[in-house]
Amino acid sequence: MRLERTALVGALASALLVVSGCASSDTGNGGNASDDAEGPMVIESFQALSGPVAPVGEAMSVGNKAAVAVINADGGVLGKPLELNITDSGGSADQLAAKLQELLAGGKPHAVLPGSASEIPAGIPILDNAGVFTSQHFTADTFNDPKEYPLVFGNAHTIPDYVASFVKKLQDDGYTSVGVLNSDDASGQAFQAVAKPALEEAGIKATFAAVSPSAVDATPQMQQVLADDPDALVLAGYFPGATAVIAARAKLGIDVPTIAAQTFSANNLDSIAEPEALEGIEFQQLAANVKGTPQTESEAFQKFYEAVKKEAGGTLPFPINTYLVAYDDVVLAAYAAELAGSFDPEKMTEALEKATPEDMPNYVMPVGFSPENHFPNVTAEDFVFVPYSPTENGLVVPANG
Repeated sequence: MRLERTALVGALASALLVVSGCASSDTGNGGNASDDAEGPMVIESFQALSGPVAPVGEAMSVGNKAAVAVINADGGVLGKPLELNITDSGGSADQLAAKLQELLAGGKPHAVLPGSASEIPAGIPILDNAGVFTSQHFTADTFNDPKEYPLVFGNAHTIPDYVASFVKKLQDDGYTSVGVLNSDDASGQAFQAVAKPALEEAGIKATFAAVSPSAVDATPQMQQVLADDPDALVLAGYFPGATAVIAARAKLGIDVPTIAAQTFSANNLDSIAEPEALEGIEFQQLAANVKGTPQTESEAFQKFYEAVKKEAGGTLPFPINTYLVAYDDVVLAAYAAELAGSFDPEKMTEALEKATPEDMPNYVMPVGFSPENHFPNVTAEDFVFVPYSPTENGLVVPANG
């Protein structure tokens, strides 16, 4: 990939086929990782193109394809066009595991992107055991352990990043007790494992309740967390059940101050509720989701944004982070091979651990990987809190924006 070695021009985003000139298939065996890197590089991506979260999977596939377009416009990977295969994982951890085993039976891929947040925890152990370079966007820092998962890199903020941000806000606003609704899935469990001790350490009493991704009524869980009369309500989770959570808040006429953690804010708010049902909620957003921030004005972000709009036909119905993490999943894997001059996963890893921002100008997250850290260096400045505002082509547009 003759990607330009220019100064860092962008930084940030968060928290998922092919483009013209690249081969495409729903399934397929990638090339074998090797030192000689004969190419072309083939990345295997798994997305939920069927099942209950298929719209999200389709949006993430747009992000994948936009990345291929940008990479190939800059010369491809090691002088040859990057190729991407996308396999339907159905949004199911079991399906992903089975299809990964099928893929690996045909040889070791150059790189794999293992599905959506609900699938990634099932895919990473399989890929790690097979020695495959893995680029993914699970927000728990479970997999940011280079000693345990040496070939795994993340492209999203982690749960500790956004938890630290909203706990600080709760403290600054003087709240001492909260009720917390989160998703009853792997992502939600990982969230609670981080949020509970963080709130306790901050001296904030918390009552948690989990809502099923398939829930149509979250009233019992809402009543549970409000039973102790908390100072504030916290909503968390990127999941279909978010619709039921907002409906329960409206149904019960809740006027308790409400903060939506970044994962909840990443839901397609415009489609899950009418604006009046979202009034009174402060939404924690990645600055890269909000129009007019330094992050969205960066050159790297603008290149991504134009590419993803083009790939989507001009309209982006989902929040921008949905497309961005999938875009960065591809970009990071491609840079790893380019900087290493090899498809060998260990050499790709070593190259990223030494990479500078100047080495990765099209990567829309902060570059700072090391042998101890395989995730972007997200800080408190990368989050903002805003009232509900409609999105315009994926970006939150503040009232004064």
